[in-house]
Amino acid sequence: MNNIHEDINPSLYTICALINNLTKLDVEFISCNEKSSFQILNSKMLYFMQSVKKENITFIHKFLQNKLSTDCLYHTDNLGLNYIASGLFECGIYKGTIIAGPFLSNIPDTYFISNIIEKNRFPLSYKMQLQEYYNRLNILDINYCKNIGHMMINILKNPFVDCNLLFSNNKNFDINEDNNLSMEIEKTFSEIEIRYKIEKALLKAVEKGDKVDALKQANFFQFNPVHRVPNDPLRAIKNYTYSFNTMLRIAAEKGGVSPIYVHNLSDKFAILIERLSTISEIENFKIKMICEYCDLVKKMSTAGFSPVIKKAVNYINLNFHKPISLNIIAENIHVNPSHLSRQFKKETKMTITEFINRKRIDEAKFILEKNDTKITDIALMVGFENHNYFCTVFKQVTSLTPREYVNKIGNKK
Repeated sequence: MNNIHEDINPSLYTICALINNLTKLDVEFISCNEKSSFQILNSKMLYFMQSVKKENITFIHKFLQNKLSTDCLYHTDNLGLNYIASGLFECGIYKGTIIAGPFLSNIPDTYFISNIIEKNRFPLSYKMQLQEYYNRLNILDINYCKNIGHMMINILKNPFVDCNLLFSNNKNFDINEDNNLSMEIEKTFSEIEIRYKIEKALLKAVEKGDKVDALKQANFFQFNPVHRVPNDPLRAIKNYTYSFNTMLRIAAEKGGVSPIYVHNLSDKFAILIERLSTISEIENFKIKMICEYCDLVKKMSTAGFSPVIKKAVNYINLNFHKPISLNIIAENIHVNPSHLSRQFKKETKMTITEFINRKRIDEAKFILEKNDTKITDIALMVGFENHNYFCTVFKQVTSLTPREYVNKIGNKK
């Protein structure tokens, strides 16, 4: 640990020492004035890793200069090392960066070390040194990292106040172990109740297709399942993410989405989860899952419709790319065409033809945004037999021709 240089702010040094003590991570302050920079280190990095670290420090320092005082950076480098950093601002002026780390998000097994050697083109002779170094590092899950970020931001945004430490030594005080145990149990139940309450609110938001509220609840939600598979935190978090996928699937189904669509999305996510290789990737993927399930509810929900209209809407959603009409739909869902026509207009405020056309145009817009497919081919793909009629309907719905729509989205990219 460095001695305090005369240019170093004692309060700032105490803050960094506090972060170091609480997190057990190395902490550095990189000042705009080099003389004011300092390090509080628990262990020394290997000499051949120093150049990568220097590049990291420079990148993090520059990155946070133009960010908000409430922004916290989670940075992963080519060595698989993670850092949490926050900018120090005084009266809106950037003064430097506090960086905590390095730490790991995965167990540094043989595959991990081999990958680091290959990616950085290290000699194989470094393998033993690397393994020993990585084994000394802390492995932190994303929720713990968020808490470090919360702590750093809140400490830096408030004036530092030195505590007045009081001491007490009451030997006659008799500790009641039963009471202490009871208090711990109450605390545990309270934390579990809060977590389940937030989880319930998150799933309710997904059920409504409310992406903003769902993401807000996700930001509050904290649960670390690593104790379930103690020797493999990545496996533990993947297992929990599978469960989370199931919960989101049920919420979307409650929101009125046909099981067919829910199954397809759930199945896709189940495959993709297994391909993820880091804890940070999984955390980002959970946000993607929430967004896509909310979008699915928004787009495919038949909540509020009568059973007959639900069947009609589901039939259209599944068969829009084929030749369909009022009579075909009525025949397949076993209802009188005239009754279906009246009830459909009453509940959806659209005729069946208008609904089919809007569905086809929505799908065409999606294809136009994702591919360079010819417009004539897209018209056929979404169920229009005539290119000119497709263009006419597209303009009625979007106020643009397909070509104008492509140019518009191209300018936004």
